[in-house]
Amino acid sequence: MSLVSSSPRTVGRYLMGGPIAVGGMASVHLGRIEGSAGFKKPVAIKRMLASSADTEARAMLLDEARLASRVQHANVVQTLDVIEDGPELFVVLEYVHGESFDQLQARARSLGQQCPARVAAGVVAGALRGLHAAHEAKGEDGQPLDLVHRDFSPHNVLVGIDGVPRVLDFGVARARGRLQGTRDGQLKGKLAYLSPEQVHGEASRRSDVFAAGIVLWEALTGQRLFDAPSEAEVLSKVLLCRVPPLDDALAAWQPVLDRALERDPEARFPTALAMAEALERAVVATTAEISAWVSSFAQEVLAQRGASLEALERAPATPAVVTPPAVPLSRTRSTPLAALIALGVVVAGLGAVAMRAVLELPEPQPTPQAVVPPLEATPAPVPPTPAPEPPPPPSPVVAKPKPTRRDDASKSAPDRCNPPFTIDANGVKQFKVECLK
Repeated sequence: MSLVSSSPRTVGRYLMGGPIAVGGMASVHLGRIEGSAGFKKPVAIKRMLASSADTEARAMLLDEARLASRVQHANVVQTLDVIEDGPELFVVLEYVHGESFDQLQARARSLGQQCPARVAAGVVAGALRGLHAAHEAKGEDGQPLDLVHRDFSPHNVLVGIDGVPRVLDFGVARARGRLQGTRDGQLKGKLAYLSPEQVHGEASRRSDVFAAGIVLWEALTGQRLFDAPSEAEVLSKVLLCRVPPLDDALAAWQPVLDRALERDPEARFPTALAMAEALERAVVATTAEISAWVSSFAQEVLAQRGASLEALERAPATPAVVTPPAVPLSRTRSTPLAALIALGVVVAGLGAVAMRAVLELPEPQPTPQAVVPPLEATPAPVPPTPAPEPPPPPSPVVAKPKPTRRDDASKSAPDRCNPPFTIDANGVKQFKVECLK
């Protein structure tokens, strides 16, 4: 199956590629989130199939997203977003680079191998911790949701290349306040992983513990526990709850299985966490061991998916969802500082040009400028001559400024325009009107 379509589709702020899994109600696609500043991150996008686009299916998918979003735990696939695009509905999930526990075991069996007991116990123990987080989840009002998965199976345990198992698919989960309920006489979940009380329409967190016991027994033995040619026979075996004992080589896990698979719910582990801790007190694989096992049996599909991720990363970025229009400066309520500074520079420049035009001043020259003494400078005395006559009274001498280059009209200006201004009592220059012509 091609993992990325030839032309990825834009869904909200996500880029959606081809499907990586298809179920009865929805398909799961590889996707990419696009944020600002070039931010990109892979995601998984669950798309409701067109054949399931009815009111009931839509309500179930929305319920699943709402419930799953209330469960925050490392062993649960995170729900990130819900998008409605016309009649279509999309649920955006955390992308986990890994494979389902069911597919990993099937691949091992096809090669004549079996899941190592330590790995099986480690995967189930991690998934149990995720189930416990779901059982303990609370609603927006702070009250317990009383959430029960009701469909815990190896198909709904995703084992990442990081060695961490994660629970997913709360599509048939039961919870307080769920909008889409179960019809009378309708069983929810896979028959071979039901608890005896679920057959009678009752389910609790201990029902999920029973299902986890089935998953562990099958992983340890490599066989189906409640297997039969017809659904009626499967249900009969579930109700009888006859569980063959493990081989001696697997004796370390027998006490855990005996308690988890008790027909009476009250005799089982009270919580999924209690069963996980019992498994961990026995023998479980480390995340490094689980990671190595996943790599050995999912190398081909993960390599193909990795190539698809790279192709999606190279796909053109989608246009921005909303681009605010530019607003004219006159319509803004507040002007940025940079705009004020720029406006001030323009005004100052225009003022300088206007002043230069009024004064008809030339552009600055590299020659030295004339020095104009103050208007009330003290006149320099003239030394007396040796003539017999008494010297005349001293007369004020004012140094004449060196003329600057002007046009022909300014050269013929009378001496009263040199200088062309006076200084008033406040020390402000007042230009002479006749000198401005």
